Amino acid sequence: MGNAHDPASRPRRPAGGGSEDAAAGEPPAARALVAARALAAVAALSLSTFVQNGFLYPPLEARAPWALAACGLAYAAAFALWALAAHRRRKPLPTTALSAVACAALAAGAALWVAAAAMGYPVVLAAPAVALLSCGRAWAVVVAGLSLTGLRPRGVLVTVAGGVFLSYVAYLALGAVLAALAPVLYALLPVAALAVTAGPVAKSRASLASGPGELAVTNPGSFPGPFNRLFVCIFLFEVGFGLSIEFGADLGAWWTAAVPGAALLAVAAWCARTRSTRREDALFHVSALLVVFGFLMSSAQTALFGSVAQQALAVGAQTFNVLTWAALSIVAARNPAGGVTALGQGFCASNLGATVGVVLGQASSSGDPLAGDVRLLVLALVAAAFVGYVWMGLRGFSFTDAIQGVKPVEEVAPPAPESRTDIEARCERLARAHGLTEREGEVFALLARGRNGAFIQEECRVTRNTAKTHIRHIYQKLGVHTQQELIDLVEGEAADGAA
Repeated sequence: MGNAHDPASRPRRPAGGGSEDAAAGEPPAARALVAARALAAVAALSLSTFVQNGFLYPPLEARAPWALAACGLAYAAAFALWALAAHRRRKPLPTTALSAVACAALAAGAALWVAAAAMGYPVVLAAPAVALLSCGRAWAVVVAGLSLTGLRPRGVLVTVAGGVFLSYVAYLALGAVLAALAPVLYALLPVAALAVTAGPVAKSRASLASGPGELAVTNPGSFPGPFNRLFVCIFLFEVGFGLSIEFGADLGAWWTAAVPGAALLAVAAWCARTRSTRREDALFHVSALLVVFGFLMSSAQTALFGSVAQQALAVGAQTFNVLTWAALSIVAARNPAGGVTALGQGFCASNLGATVGVVLGQASSSGDPLAGDVRLLVLALVAAAFVGYVWMGLRGFSFTDAIQGVKPVEEVAPPAPESRTDIEARCERLARAHGLTEREGEVFALLARGRNGAFIQEECRVTRNTAKTHIRHIYQKLGVHTQQELIDLVEGEAADGAA
């Protein structure tokens, strides 16, 4: 039998609910149902993007071209809002209640949009319509991402790629309907996504005891910050893809949707069959090659090469879209308590990058005679920045490793019952050995006794950010990533001293 001081003898479970373990233990029928719901949600949300770019935004662009940038910023801000709201709370966000609020916001936003369109898009109506639609749709995307956490990583990739493929099929088959009912469908599609996923997601998150606001203080390695390289990479890629976004649908050119759709079907088939454990990295490299190829082909002044470049960028964009959904959802599965925050931050970076790309594309395609040269210069600069960042800034970067680098939050096992003097003596020895400051030593002793972030803030009379900074420095110096690893280290010191 293991003793109380042996970390390996303690049963461990993630403090956030352990979605990955739960997915592995579910019967195939249950996983199939989860996958079907997530597939429908991804397809609906992807189709809503086609409605947005093909039918909803073009009339607005005709009246106020720079309004597109405002819409993109509003959508990115909506994701940031959900991420911040989730991160600051000590309890998880109420999924069911907020889904109802999101549905109401989508309905109100659609009504305002119809009224704004009838009156020529006055700001007094268009602005609140965009804000309501953005907030509701962003929440639907977050909930759909959370629904994917019930699948294994391979299943996430297959489901997302399959969902995007189905959206292309629906776009080709229902183009006339989408055009006629664009504002209504733009609101209904996210509502449909919430209808199939909100209930199961709320049920799966009911066991969460703490939100990221509490856990992030003592487990900083489990909550990637907004400037994590994963999010920076997503932003930069989306800048390039934003340059390739075309507003306004030409349903006669069906092949422009058929080619990316077929590519997504191939991606889904490959993800389902491959034995590689680094699937995310493979998709990342394919997407990067397509982006570089698309930028190079964009320099050719012919219709044929221009179409080839557009298709390369479209396929690359959708491949990276699948990767983004999958990466963020797998990160959320590793740390359910921080799932909303991770998804919100990642999709905020994605939409912010796409908006910057759209703005650059608009700025370089004016009616000026030099517009062609300006566009080529912009493309060249973006391509140079993209290639330079991939080759130098992302040297050694791996999507797979970035995902695995998010440490699951474990439920802290209380240290063995010992005198406070014994624990503090061991902490003092470790603090001296690892160069901790006096204040860090105080915080270290509290962590070793299983204290949480709120207790540390009150005991040491420091702010939340100061406590997080001290804990991050302590973990770096001790070479640990979680509070449980720190407790294990202290108990190991006791075993070494006894030996």
